[in-house]
Amino acid sequence: MLFFRKTFWFGILFLCAIPIEALPLSIEETNNYRDIGRYFEFTIPSNPEVTLEEISKQETLWKPNPKNVISFPRSKNPVWLKVTLIHYGNFPHTFFLHLSNPVVDLFELHSEINGKWNTQWSGEQVLQKNKPIYSHLSAFPITLSANETRTIYLKIRSDNPIFSFASIYNSRTFIAYSKKQDIFFAAYFGAGFMMFLFSLFLAHTLRYKKFFYFFFYLATVLFLNTYSTGFIQYLEFGNSNTWKYYLFPITIYFSSIFGLLFTLEFLETKNKYTKLFKVTSSYILLLLIVIPTISFLDLRFFMQLTVVLVSISLFFTIIISITTLLKSKRKIEVILFLLAFGSLLIGASYYIFTVQGFIKPFHFASYSLPLGSAMEVFFLSLALVLRVSDYRKSNEQKQEIDLQLKIAQKLQNGLLPKKRTHALEYPLGFRYLPATDIGGDFVEIIVKENELGLFLCDVSGHGIPAAMIASMTKVSLEIWNDTLDKPALAAEKIRKSLLSSLSGHFLSAFFVYINPKENTLRIANAGHLPLLHLDREGKITTYTSYGRAINEFIKSDMIEKSFPLPKEGTFILFTDGVIEARNINTGELFGEERFYNLIQTLANKHPQIICDSVIEEIQKFQKTKRSDDDITILALSMDTDINFE
Repeated sequence: MLFFRKTFWFGILFLCAIPIEALPLSIEETNNYRDIGRYFEFTIPSNPEVTLEEISKQETLWKPNPKNVISFPRSKNPVWLKVTLIHYGNFPHTFFLHLSNPVVDLFELHSEINGKWNTQWSGEQVLQKNKPIYSHLSAFPITLSANETRTIYLKIRSDNPIFSFASIYNSRTFIAYSKKQDIFFAAYFGAGFMMFLFSLFLAHTLRYKKFFYFFFYLATVLFLNTYSTGFIQYLEFGNSNTWKYYLFPITIYFSSIFGLLFTLEFLETKNKYTKLFKVTSSYILLLLIVIPTISFLDLRFFMQLTVVLVSISLFFTIIISITTLLKSKRKIEVILFLLAFGSLLIGASYYIFTVQGFIKPFHFASYSLPLGSAMEVFFLSLALVLRVSDYRKSNEQKQEIDLQLKIAQKLQNGLLPKKRTHALEYPLGFRYLPATDIGGDFVEIIVKENELGLFLCDVSGHGIPAAMIASMTKVSLEIWNDTLDKPALAAEKIRKSLLSSLSGHFLSAFFVYINPKENTLRIANAGHLPLLHLDREGKITTYTSYGRAINEFIKSDMIEKSFPLPKEGTFILFTDGVIEARNINTGELFGEERFYNLIQTLANKHPQIICDSVIEEIQKFQKTKRSDDDITILALSMDTDINFE
């Protein structure tokens, strides 16, 4: 008894060790058959150029396909498969052998009809005229007579991993299936094309780099999905489709590059996360360097390298998104961005892991990549709509601010003295350099028959508020026009008229009264820099008096002083923007000493030349034409008959 048991189990093990031929597939015209991979047998000849005659010989070693799908991720040589079909029916019928994955280089189907071999092709490298109908679905029509048995041979040649679900449909079901496929992908590409046009419109209208990057990224994604859906087979140029072989991985690289560029711009990482921006930019440069290597690297190795580098690109995108999410105030946009690339990552990963044989295959794998990219485009579109809404609000605010700036600039222009070269026959010079488009410095020159008043003030801050206060000061200055010879009294009245309007601002001001007939110089200082007198020898004399800046909290307590009027030389009034101009590289201030030394070299120059030279030297010192504060300088020569150098 023990002997028979051992013999029985030994026989079972012996039978299991012998290759068993795959069972023939019995098909009927009323049924459809999906995932029929287990009915196939396969062989991978060592000679890649083996012919059909050699393959069909009896001595060829065929192995049963172990799965319900056709999957050979690491095969370099062409894979040959065969399946035997038996049609039990009363009438001839055309069936369709459908293979799900169109991203292959060549499907080649051989079947014997009336003693002659018939060959059909489908794939990227085969011209459309040699492909069967519905070639984007990689479907082969097979007509079988009633009760006919036929063995067909399928050759697959690819430098990509070979992965496909195999199905047999009757005619009616296949036509309905293909129509559904066409409707689905037409909707997908239609929506993608609308987004393509929308992104182009945004890029052209708004002129932001992020929208240009999104436009190119979307274009590459749509083109990649013509491969995953098989529609690339309808694109043909010339008598060869070899170009598709190389364009596929190149497009993947450009999709990664534009995806990363869009990520960096959309999430605004350049200023916020400098190190991450530099690392990602370096990686983009690496991708650009790798692309030309396709001309000399083995294509299969290049494809494997592409998969690795694209995975790293997605990793960068997710890291940047998460980093931004943790610190950004625009949470919704970043969450949508994460959902977008997360959808693509899930779809692409599921497809790749299925193709590589790491996870159990389901039919969803055939649609995971286009569905993932469709969800990605959907979420990115929502994020862009939010961003466009922000830009629209910003543009409206900017337009409103621009309008206010234009009004303020008109006010500012009204504050500046009218273009003149003399006052009471004294040569005059003036220059004004605002820190922004509008500033808070203000100059007034009042000329009467035998009197001259010079007024210069500096409102704290700059921009619209400072310009408005300066404008109100100009209105209040009409008080001084009636009592020009009493600058301190006028200054106190002006202070009182401005108290309710200062709103926390303050202004420093200098009042100068000149009466040539009485040989009188009278001044009042409200916390401003002194009046300078530069004689023809280069000696500088300062004129000042006690007084606080005009503000709403403390009285100015200005003290008026009178001096004999010099017969020659140049008076110079200036704001603190002159001496506080800063070098943008070193942070050094222009300073009083440098300013005094400069004007001493200009002792015999016309007042306008003095003003122009000071502004020019300040700009050279700053290394820029823009200052941190408004700069104003006014010069008046007391010589009426001198010939300036």
